[in-house]
Amino acid sequence: MKLTTFALILPYLLATPAAAQCGPVIDLGGTCDLAALEGKLSTSTCTIEELFPGQDAASIASTVAELCEYDAPVQFVEIQGTYQRDHNFMDGGGAVADGEFGFEMDTARLKRFIDNSMDDSLISWPEYEQKEDYNPANGYGDNGYMTNFNIDRDAEKGSCQMNTVMCCFIESAKDALVDNTDVCRHDLSSSPQSNHVNSGWSVFTDDDPAHCVGFTW
Repeated sequence: MKLTTFALILPYLLATPAAAQCGPVIDLGGTCDLAALEGKLSTSTCTIEELFPGQDAASIASTVAELCEYDAPVQFVEIQGTYQRDHNFMDGGGAVADGEFGFEMDTARLKRFIDNSMDDSLISWPEYEQKEDYNPANGYGDNGYMTNFNIDRDAEKGSCQMNTVMCCFIESAKDALVDNTDVCRHDLSSSPQSNHVNSGWSVFTDDDPAHCVGFTW
């Protein structure tokens, strides 16, 4: 069994170098329980205090039992199936975002995951083999994150200094999104790798619909 630590240590991973020693997944072998976790940590540089800061023994035992109900986290790329599909969507394009030819087939993949796997899955942060050489060589850190979802705060060009992730849509190809946000402007120079524009602004009026979803930690 593999115990995911991503949700536990993400705030501390971003804040302290020591917590980075824990990594996103701890392989516990054939048994997933507190004893197995303590045994695994006894031979690593990660400590139980880093994984469960401020928690007492009873709280730690309860949290581990809950986490052990899950298997290893689902890699984000598994949901749509390829890096290119994810990349297109994150950049605001592709069949799912545009509602163009292939929309039904591409959204069917998402629906299958929602119907069959989502409730019992932990989904890992988007990370890709295709970025593992490019990112270190271009100032995005030693990782495989997309440039607009880069949570490496130590990276020269990390893009997640506010601990916030948000996706906004200004049009709904299938009229499926509710206008829930007022967007004033967008500085295009903040994301040239996604919008393929070196500099400039997008300016929106009160009449432009916008739908935003996101979370912070």
